[in-house]
Amino acid sequence: MELEVEKMMSIENRKFETKCGRVIWESRSVAVCAHVYAEVDGVTYVAVLRRGEKMDNGGLWCMPCGYLDWDESAEQGARREVMEELGIELGGLELIRIDDSPEAFKQNITFAYRAWVDELLELHCDGAAVGEVQDLKWMKVSEVEEHEWAFEHGVMIQRDLMGEFEGRI
Repeated sequence: MELEVEKMMSIENRKFETKCGRVIWESRSVAVCAHVYAEVDGVTYVAVLRRGEKMDNGGLWCMPCGYLDWDESAEQGARREVMEELGIELGGLELIRIDDSPEAFKQNITFAYRAWVDELLELHCDGAAVGEVQDLKWMKVSEVEEHEWAFEHGVMIQRDLMGEFEGRI
C-alpha cells in the first residue's frame, strides 16, 4: 500500500487540449459530499445510502457523494448527487468544510455541504447508476457508530454534529 501511495504521489500533472481548443489538466480530483439532516420529534436523522457491492467501498454506508462533473460548481455537484442518490431536491445548502489533504489515499479535494430538511422525505435512487446504491434510509445519528462507513463518513457526521466545522470556512 505504501508503495502504491508513493507511486501515485510521484505522478505529474499532464496537460491535454481538446478538439475545440479547451485546455484540460490531469490532476487531483474534486469531489462533493452532502450531510442531509432532519429533526423529527427531537430525534436527529441523517440521510444515508449503502454503496453497491461492486463500487469502491461496496456494502458500506455513506452520505451522498461523488465527483464533480464538467461545467458545474461544487454546490451544483452536491445538489446533483443528492438528487441522483437520494431523490430529493434541497433548499438551503451550506458549505461546511473543504478537505484537501494530500495524505488522503485518493487525494480528492472534497467540498462538503450541510442541509436540514423539515421532515423525513421519501428517499429513492432513480437517478443513480445501476448498482451504485443498494439501500437508502434515514438513520438516527445515535446509531451512526453501529455501522461500517465508507470514506470516514461516520466520523464526519459525528464531527459535524459536535460543531467541529462551525466557522471554519
